[in-house]
Amino acid sequence: MSLAAAKPHSPTTAWRIWLLRAIAAALALAMLIYGVAAIDTGIVNFKGSGNADIAAKRLDIVRAAEAGETNENTRTLSEHSGIAVAFLSKYASAKYSYGKDGLGETVTAYATAPKTNGIALSLHNALAGTCMLFGALQFWPALRRRFPLWHRAFGGIYILAAQAAMIGAMYYLAHTPVVAIYDHLTFYVGLWALAIGVTLTLWLAIYSMMRKQIAQHQAFMCLNYGMLLTAPIQRYGWLAFGALGPQDMRQLEANYAVTAVLVPLTVMIGYALFTINRWTQTDRSASAKQKTAQPFALHAKLGRGLAMLSPLALLAAGVTVVQHFVIQPGLSKLDQASQMIPAGVLDMTNKVVAEHPSSRLLFALATLVGLLGAARLLWQAFVSQRAPAHYMGASTWALAASGMTVGAVLLNWGLAMGMPTFATLEGGAGYLFGGAIAMLFSSLLAMALIQREHTWVKEWGVFVTATLIAVPSFFWQFNLLATLPISTQFIQEGHVFRMASAGQWMLLIGAFVYAMFSEATHSKLAR
Repeated sequence: MSLAAAKPHSPTTAWRIWLLRAIAAALALAMLIYGVAAIDTGIVNFKGSGNADIAAKRLDIVRAAEAGETNENTRTLSEHSGIAVAFLSKYASAKYSYGKDGLGETVTAYATAPKTNGIALSLHNALAGTCMLFGALQFWPALRRRFPLWHRAFGGIYILAAQAAMIGAMYYLAHTPVVAIYDHLTFYVGLWALAIGVTLTLWLAIYSMMRKQIAQHQAFMCLNYGMLLTAPIQRYGWLAFGALGPQDMRQLEANYAVTAVLVPLTVMIGYALFTINRWTQTDRSASAKQKTAQPFALHAKLGRGLAMLSPLALLAAGVTVVQHFVIQPGLSKLDQASQMIPAGVLDMTNKVVAEHPSSRLLFALATLVGLLGAARLLWQAFVSQRAPAHYMGASTWALAASGMTVGAVLLNWGLAMGMPTFATLEGGAGYLFGGAIAMLFSSLLAMALIQREHTWVKEWGVFVTATLIAVPSFFWQFNLLATLPISTQFIQEGHVFRMASAGQWMLLIGAFVYAMFSEATHSKLAR
């Protein structure tokens, strides 16, 4: 099947269309379920805000869970934790669902916090649930085309709910000490980033719509919705670990793994929504495509400027890989590693990575070859703007093959690192995510090369390049964070390592931003 839009009634593609519809319907249902649960959680927390009696009852539930007591009265539990946690307790242990180092302490803290903080958080929960309810169907192409008034009405409700929810979140964060925030510094920084990111992308989507730039409106809304998906994806992640993880796992341990990949994962979900929508859209003619791209001449110049600087970033990534995977392998060789990274994490990475020279050298070699291929692709496609035949040859195939190899090594390391624990923090979650994403985009790049689709070669080549730079960028971010005046408590809890680990995959957001204005986007008739 070509990457160009398929004919709606083509017999050879009908099953694919129905498969996409079934997946979309299932995902929409999951978001609708979460929306109802989030609204319920907001109501429960609103009732308990600043209420000492309710706080005491919730504390009793925590104590009972720690003692191993099973409370069969799910109605009582749901009154104090909401239906979402009550449902979680059906599939996870009492300690995981309601005990210490988890949600039991969190819901108790909500009741002991100042009433205004609790109200702001409750409104945030309820309004975020509303976004899930009204946003889930907004990306269904048939709904937009057949029922445009419904699409606009749902969009208006979504905009109001999303912005109000972010205002509530910002108020709560501004009036709550970091130590009182669930999961402390990493979560605090992540929540601020999401609140700002959701607000920014929401208004950029509105701006694009006012300028009748429909494709960019859709892209910013996909990114916006992806950021809002952090809440439901996180909860579903907690449920998965609670049901399938070790019996003695604590909810906070599961959260280490979920948080490590949460934002880049949801950004990729947003990108998938955007790309599926583009695949269903009609191709523009060459003249129409050129006319559509004209208002974005400044964006094109900026992209070309960044491409001209890319050799420096690629060179830095190559030097970093050689230094930390060949010459001085292991996190323990980093300056201040013993102070900034928990001993369990250092021991884990030494055993899995540093002590296995074959996988380290394979990773380093594949990354270096891929970076060379990326340099040629970026220069010829964006700087010198050569014809597609010049950048769809051996060097770009080497980029795809290198990405596949790097992805396979990361997956192997992630599996060897295992489950999250208090000692190893996220375990192998970050490497598993990075490996899967690297292999996915490398496969897509190879498919585009086979089908000679040069617009997708450029776009997916940028994504593969981002995955190759990601691991080296961990070391840059770690060194930067190590210079900041971070509290000793947060350093000992491993937040410096966790923020650098999660931050390395944020480069995917930059690739998504490129896709918003890419040639592949201009070539489609967005509606």
